[in-house]
Amino acid sequence: MRRGLGSARGAGLTSAAGEGRLVLLTALRNEERILGTFLDELRGVVERTGFAGRTTLWVVDDLSFDRCAELLAAYGRSQAVLRLEVVTPPTNLGNQGAMCFGLQRVQLGPDDVLVTLDCDGEDDVRELPSILALGREHPGHVVLIERGRRAESLRFKLFFAAYKALFRFLTGRRLVPNNFMLVPGRFVPAFRGSPLAAVHFAYALYRLNPPHVATTRDRRPRYGGQTSQNLFMLVSHGLVGLMLFYEVVVAKLFMTLALLAGGLAGLVVLGLFLPDGLVSQRTLVWCALALGAAGAGALGLLVAAALALAFKLAVYRTALDATAPGGAATPPPAAGGAAPGGAPGGTPAPAGRSAAPGGSPGATAADPTGAGA
Repeated sequence: MRRGLGSARGAGLTSAAGEGRLVLLTALRNEERILGTFLDELRGVVERTGFAGRTTLWVVDDLSFDRCAELLAAYGRSQAVLRLEVVTPPTNLGNQGAMCFGLQRVQLGPDDVLVTLDCDGEDDVRELPSILALGREHPGHVVLIERGRRAESLRFKLFFAAYKALFRFLTGRRLVPNNFMLVPGRFVPAFRGSPLAAVHFAYALYRLNPPHVATTRDRRPRYGGQTSQNLFMLVSHGLVGLMLFYEVVVAKLFMTLALLAGGLAGLVVLGLFLPDGLVSQRTLVWCALALGAAGAGALGLLVAAALALAFKLAVYRTALDATAPGGAATPPPAAGGAAPGGAPGGTPAPAGRSAAPGGSPGATAADPTGAGA
């Protein structure tokens, strides 16, 4: 629901000053090699921010086949700085789908703060205090973070620079956000209601146009130095994300196609009516081929990105609906005050495993499906 976005001015970030809770959300799959490093570094940062004992880390275990679940359970029992809540989707949903799945189950009130991030080390958790401070300076605003310097190859940097230029041209927006962001608790119900968060988590929030402040943070090398993604996966993810702004992107792509078609027709006319020797026929042919190739590329981008968007949403909803009780989705948890038993808004505990300090993993009640509820 978008209507809540404009009315929350001044709310939410009071928690960064000590009144509310800090809620963190991340997703992982088969990350046992780096999981301990992430948790230890995050715990140290949380202690320095003054949120020790008032921080909940929600981890979406996206069908890991390694020891991630065991390590998370042991870590939750071994310390009291972070409360761990682990949720498990019914199948592998990918990073964006897993983050959306977790968003539906996160429990927080309007005065709490949600920070979402990747757990591979590339989102620098040491920047958390400065991001919380920026939230305090701009109460009632989302903090969106754009990548600064990157420890990547020259080829990757060139492709990413080209993507950013394409994104800004097609969407008309200057900022290119990512999963690392701060969301005041009062905005979370509106964010939950976006069916597009399963496709691109950050863009789904960005297109809701909440009051926000933008900042830049450098991207660190991954823990262990080896990334699990490649250039093709990242380009594919970015191009599909463009379709979240379909109202503008589709119109601009069709306008581009019309201009290219007009240029192609103009070249044909020139070739037919210009006097011999003024412009070589070969030059006109090559120009026509170039315009035709550009048009085909624009059309291919439109069709491929639209199909990928539709397939991702369909797979996400099908996977969750198949496991929902009775095959029907249930509503997401409210973002209101805490109810008896600790769940905000009187909602049941989330689906998954609770790894609270001193506790042990255990089954909890089923929770909502999410994407398009």
